[in-house]
Amino acid sequence: MREPILQQFLPALHECPFMAAGRRTQKPSKKVPFEEISELLFSAIKNGDDFVLTREPRPGEEPGTEPVIHILTGNLITPCRLNGLLGRAALYEDEGARIVTFREKDLVSGQEK
Repeated sequence: MREPILQQFLPALHECPFMAAGRRTQKPSKKVPFEEISELLFSAIKNGDDFVLTREPRPGEEPGTEPVIHILTGNLITPCRLNGLLGRAALYEDEGARIVTFREKDLVSGQEK
């Protein structure tokens, strides 16, 4: 039986390299199909949760220093934090940052266009 989508990511979401004691070890690479990311997004929207996807660049030549994708879901973003993120994105619009804002009720499936 297929493991629920969020359960696959929970161990990674709870690990914090800054809180880990001792030496960090490299985890084996796990392939994540693009469709599973969209399932997480749709699940978060359905449950009224926040969904944050970010890419952490890790420049370096050592194994395990390639970029990492972080996906976080839950009640994460306060109005104050959202305003800070919107302001930061606005500062970088001339470098390609984009802000897309719409009402939740205006989100439709491809069939409803």
